[in-house]
Amino acid sequence: MSKPKGYEYIVECPYNKSHQIENGRRLQTHLIKCRKEYEKLFTCKKVQCPFNASHMVNEPEKLHHLETCPDRVIVDKFNNPIVDSVTAALKTDAVKMIPGNQMNDEEDWDDEPPTAAYNPQKYCEENNVLRLGRGMQPHERKAFRNQEHFRLGNLRETQ
Repeated sequence: MSKPKGYEYIVECPYNKSHQIENGRRLQTHLIKCRKEYEKLFTCKKVQCPFNASHMVNEPEKLHHLETCPDRVIVDKFNNPIVDSVTAALKTDAVKMIPGNQMNDEEDWDDEPPTAAYNPQKYCEENNVLRLGRGMQPHERKAFRNQEHFRLGNLRETQ
């Protein structure tokens, strides 16, 4: 049964058939609100489908729904991928192994002289980088700004 144009994504609420909701937009929140309101009125307990959280079915119909749920196909395909055994047996992995003795690499990082670690604070102090005094008290921030103004002035003069 096909639905009219524009109504393809409209879903019926499992608690109240007169509630028509657009699937995916507000369905989950509607189900939570409806469950609270209609739970005490129903004599038959509703159960949630393990394949789709928006499927709410009566408990006696649970087994039938689990066998015929349209979203079960997605889960089954993920859990049990169908592999053609003939093509899988003929398929060979094209991984080429390179033996370690054939590599002609002259670089050896252990033989290089040690270098000092990069210090970003020192770099900022020695170069024309504007620093901000964040997280300081107002009097500390004022002193920091004066010191930065003096430091940047000296850097401009030397360049």
